[in-house]
Order: sequence, then C-alpha cells, then structure tokens
Amino acid sequence: MKQLALIPNKTISKKEIKMLEDYWAIEENNRIEIFVLTNNEFLKKYIDTGYFSNLRNIEILAIYQVEECNVCLNSFNIVINDRAHLESYSQSKNKCCRVCGHFQSSIENSKQ
Repeated sequence: MKQLALIPNKTISKKEIKMLEDYWAIEENNRIEIFVLTNNEFLKKYIDTGYFSNLRNIEILAIYQVEECNVCLNSFNIVINDRAHLESYSQSKNKCCRVCGHFQSSIENSKQ
C-alpha cells in the first residue's frame, strides 16, 4: 500500500502538517509495513508543543493506494480513518475494491 495523501478537515500550518506526516509515516521491514514512530515515541516528540494540542481538533483522512484487488486485480484507493484502521487493513489478507467487495457481500448474503 502506498500513501497518496493526508486530508485534514481544516487548514493547518506547515508544522502541523509535519507532525501529522510523522504520525502516519510507515517503513517496510521484511515486507511488513510498520509505523516509524510508535504512539509513545510520537507523544514524547510532540506532547510539549502547541501543535499537539491542536491535533485533537483536526480530523485527518489518509488516502492509500492498494496495488491489487483480490478479485478484479486492479489497483484501487481506500480511505483510512486512523492508525488502528491502517494496521487492521494492512494485515488483512482479503483486500477488495469497493465494487468487488459489494459483489462478494451480496453473494454471501444471498446464500443465507
């Protein structure tokens, strides 16, 4: 997965952008994507800054590109809400685009 954009719900400063880029930064280690900074490391780095208190008022959506849908094999974009969502999604074995996901869901529901 490749991060395409971070989209805040309001205008933010360059220093806040840098802080959020650090928060979302990922590195690949043995084909496993992990956050560059743990939550504790991030807190230690930014807790005493005025920008950290602004973080509570900023809602960020991260846009990621997934290389391949498990069904149609096309790349697709996904909106990620937070780090827990990113960790969960990146560890998921079944990554489907929205169209294929709806199709699979309708097939599963029709079997019941």
